Amino acid sequence: MPTDSVSRPYRAVRELPAEVARKIAAGEVIDRPAAVIRELLDNAIDSGATRIEVEIDSGGIERIRVRDNGCGMTKEDLALCTKTHTTSKIFREDDLLTLSTLGFRGEALSSIHAVSTVEMRSARDGAAWKLDDRGISPDRLPEGTIVELRGLFANFPARRQFLKSPASEAALCRQVVIEKALAWPGISFRYTSGSSSPLVLPEAPDLRTRVLAALNPGERECFFHAVETSAEGFSAAVIAGTPDCPRANRKNLMVFVNGRRIQEYSLVQAMEYGAQGYFPNGTHPFAILFVTMDPSLVDFNIHPAKKEVRFRDAGSVHHAVSSMMRNFYRNGLLTGTGKPEPDSYQELFRHTPEAAAQNPPSAARFTRDSFAVYDGLTRDPGYPSALAEAAARVQSPPPSFRYLGQVLGTFLLVEKDDSLYLIDQHAAHERILYNELKDRGETVQELLVPYRIETGSAQENAVLDRNREALGKAGFVIEEAGESMWQATAVPARWRGTEADLRRDLLDACREPGDLVNHLLARTACRAACKDGNLLDPGTARDLAERALALPEPVCPHGRPVWTVISRQELFSRVKRT
Repeated sequence: MPTDSVSRPYRAVRELPAEVARKIAAGEVIDRPAAVIRELLDNAIDSGATRIEVEIDSGGIERIRVRDNGCGMTKEDLALCTKTHTTSKIFREDDLLTLSTLGFRGEALSSIHAVSTVEMRSARDGAAWKLDDRGISPDRLPEGTIVELRGLFANFPARRQFLKSPASEAALCRQVVIEKALAWPGISFRYTSGSSSPLVLPEAPDLRTRVLAALNPGERECFFHAVETSAEGFSAAVIAGTPDCPRANRKNLMVFVNGRRIQEYSLVQAMEYGAQGYFPNGTHPFAILFVTMDPSLVDFNIHPAKKEVRFRDAGSVHHAVSSMMRNFYRNGLLTGTGKPEPDSYQELFRHTPEAAAQNPPSAARFTRDSFAVYDGLTRDPGYPSALAEAAARVQSPPPSFRYLGQVLGTFLLVEKDDSLYLIDQHAAHERILYNELKDRGETVQELLVPYRIETGSAQENAVLDRNREALGKAGFVIEEAGESMWQATAVPARWRGTEADLRRDLLDACREPGDLVNHLLARTACRAACKDGNLLDPGTARDLAERALALPEPVCPHGRPVWTVISRQELFSRVKRT
């Protein structure tokens, strides 16, 4: 079938106007308010700041202000800093091989200046200066630097129309601040969005303290320092959740390399591989990995936002991380000794760039210098935390049964009254927690980072609004956060789950017939209870069995039996004995 050729007009190649080219380049670095904050925080950290304050209005779209107490800039620095490719971080090509700063390209301030109205104030050596659209003038700032910008993408409407709602952008900005704070515990951070209560993270002595302060307080009881390993030119630390708080997705697996949050799927895989077999099928661990390594062995100059890296020997890094995780879960959790077994690692790196160039890491040998498991928030991380609390409360005479062991990672096997009892550990623990919640109520934990609940229809909005008071009685405090958007500012202390879990739990409970509060208590108990696959210490298992056998209603809140019984007569009959 004949077709007519398409006639296209001839267009000559021409050089783009400088302003257009600048905006295009800026769009690669700055795509939303959170990217502005990320770049300004990098500069503040590189300046040696010990205190950083971030303020935003309208999700950072209308105003962002970042202040630090770092080394500041001179008048000459201010005059150059908003020009393209001007930086104090590197001076020659070889510097790219030994980067020790978060920033290095000299693009951030130039890009921010291209897509917003910027005012900068900075003090150094007793003199302070201000840079705005009128030029440079003297100032009275006592120390550090303040960068304030207004009207992000106001001169770039094609980009501005693709931003999310102010509430959504504010949540992304908050997450960036938390991520930076996680990797830099020696710096205090303060984040304020409009009239909301500020997020304050004081200086912390170590990663463990900072993580506990920055994460959802409801998660604290199941977090502990996992393991740390180091070698010449390389060290890694993982802070991980115990198997009693699994996650439905990989959202809570984070990787930091030399103080930067990166998207490195191979290291996420390494953490999951090391935890394989200790979490229920279809779930994932909550783990935060901090890697510090010789700058000559990692390349950050491959992504505009420095979100990706290239390792000189990715295989060795992957092996070290997965082995570290596996040893922690295998020894720290199962034996409770806190002393991992010796493991053989291949040497990852040699310390100096010269040695690294002369001896490719693929041929190197890794010599482990140290391998230490840290104490957790509970004395024995092998005990699911809520279950250990329940065990501690049992004060009773010697049990009238004999505990035989755990079967299939799911059932507790007990001999009692000439019969065998198979106790479903999850159903039993769930019923015990549900009874406690009904009798004593639930402690509510405020969230540092509110969970967002995006509704898909006006009907779902109405359901949440109509049941807001009842949800509050069950420990779930929610509020509107924009069109088709809600946020949970507090949840029951024992509730476990992701944003998707929360959305599903609240909407499903609101739709179920009967008492809404009871439905939510049942869901909270279900999420907090020990799971199939959790290996329990014999003492904890025995205490759980005793409490399960004493239940007046031996069914879980969803109606499943807590145990099943095989009598002596039935057992003998099955094997043809009399």
